[in-house]
Amino acid sequence: MNAPPNGNPMKSPLIHLTWNKVYSLSLILFIASIPLSKAAGSLAEGLMAASWLAGLCKREERLARWRLWAQNSWLWGFPLLFLHYVIGGLYSEDRMGWLTEINSKHYWITLPLMWGTLPPKSKTIHLAWWAFVIANLAVALMVVWIHSTGLPLWEGTTQIPSPLVQRPRASLFLAISCLWLFHTLRKGPKTLSIPILMAVPLLLACLVGLIWMEGRIGQVGLVIGLGWMAFKEWGKYKERLFIAIGLSIIIWASWMGFSSVRKPFLEAIEEYKESQAGYPHSEPEFSSIGMRFTYWSTYWDILRQEPWLGVGSGDLDLIARPLFQNHPLEIPFNRPHNQWLELGVHLGFPAVLIALVAWAFWCNKRYNEFQSLWEALTLVWFLSTLVDCTWSTQAGLSAFMGLNLTLLLVSGSVRESSSS
Repeated sequence: MNAPPNGNPMKSPLIHLTWNKVYSLSLILFIASIPLSKAAGSLAEGLMAASWLAGLCKREERLARWRLWAQNSWLWGFPLLFLHYVIGGLYSEDRMGWLTEINSKHYWITLPLMWGTLPPKSKTIHLAWWAFVIANLAVALMVVWIHSTGLPLWEGTTQIPSPLVQRPRASLFLAISCLWLFHTLRKGPKTLSIPILMAVPLLLACLVGLIWMEGRIGQVGLVIGLGWMAFKEWGKYKERLFIAIGLSIIIWASWMGFSSVRKPFLEAIEEYKESQAGYPHSEPEFSSIGMRFTYWSTYWDILRQEPWLGVGSGDLDLIARPLFQNHPLEIPFNRPHNQWLELGVHLGFPAVLIALVAWAFWCNKRYNEFQSLWEALTLVWFLSTLVDCTWSTQAGLSAFMGLNLTLLLVSGSVRESSSS
C-alpha cells in the first residue's frame, strides 16, 4: 500500500499495520515470559509501549483512545493506587527505595493505560494465554527433570537463575494454567480440535509439576479455584453434591498417594507448633510459617504507629530492617509476606482501601466467556495476597495485572483501532 501524498510514514496504513502486529506479538511475549524470564518480560513491555506510542502520532487515534479511556472507569483504580505510591515518596527518606517501589509497581498504570485505550483483539488474548500455559509446561518439565535426576536445580546457576526459586509464585502459575486448561476442556467444542488435543497433555504435565513442586499455595489454590468453577457452572443441588464428593475424593487420593502433597502441609503444621513453642527443635530461619507469624506481628506494630500515612512508599526497608538485627529468634529481615500489611505499612489504611476498591471495580465488569474462571482466579489471587507480597515482585504483579486484564478485556476486544 502506498504512503499518503504528504509522505508522512506514520500515516501509512502499512506502517500502522506493522505496529499493530508488534503490539500484539509483544503482548503475547509479555504474558509468556511471566513464569520464565523477567528480562524477556521487560523487553516485551518496551516493544509494547513503543508500538502503543506510535499510534499516538495520529490525532484521530489519540482522541479515540481518550474517549475509550474515559468510558472505562473500572480501569482507573490501580493507576490511582500507583499515583498514591508516587506521592508517598514525598515523605520517604530512602529515595532509592522509593524509586525501586515505583519501578516494581509500574504495571498498575502501564497495562491498564495501554490495554484500556488500545484493547488487544480476542485472538491475541487467547494466544497469549496459550503461550502462558506452554511456558508453564517448561516449568513443569524442569520439576520432572529435578525429580528424575535428583540434581539440585531449585536455585539454578549464577548464569541461569531458576524460575523455581520463587516457589510460591511458580506453583501459583502452574495452578492458574491448570484452571485455564480445565476451563478449555469444559467449554471446548464437542469435536476434538487442536486446542483440545493440546489441553489434555498440557494439563497432565502441569498437574505433575504442581504436585512435585511441593508448593502449598498452588495446590490449595487449584482446589479452591476448581471447586468454585464447578460450583458456578453446575447449579443443581445434586450436581453440587457430586462436586463436593468428587473434590473430597481427589484431595484424599492426592494426600494418600503423593508424599509431595503431604510433606509441605505436615511441615507447615510442625513449623507452626515450633514457632509457638519458641523453636526448641529447629532453626527458625528454616520455618517459613513461623517466620510469617513474626513478620506479621512486627509489621502490624509498625502499621499501628503510622495508620494513616504509613512510613512512606520507599521506607519499609529503612524502618523494618533494624528491627531484625540481633533478633532473639535469629529471623532475618524480609517483607511482611502479606500484601495488605505491606500496603498499610507503606501508605497507611487509605492505600489498603484504594486497592480493595480498585479490585472491586473489576468485579463490576461482566464477561460471559470467562466469568467462572475469572472469579476462581480472583479467589486464588486473594489467597496469595494473604500469605505473600504478591504485588512486590515483577513476576507476581505482572501476572496479577496481565492475566486479570486479559480476561476482563477479552469479551470486549472487538473494537478495531482507527490505526488498523
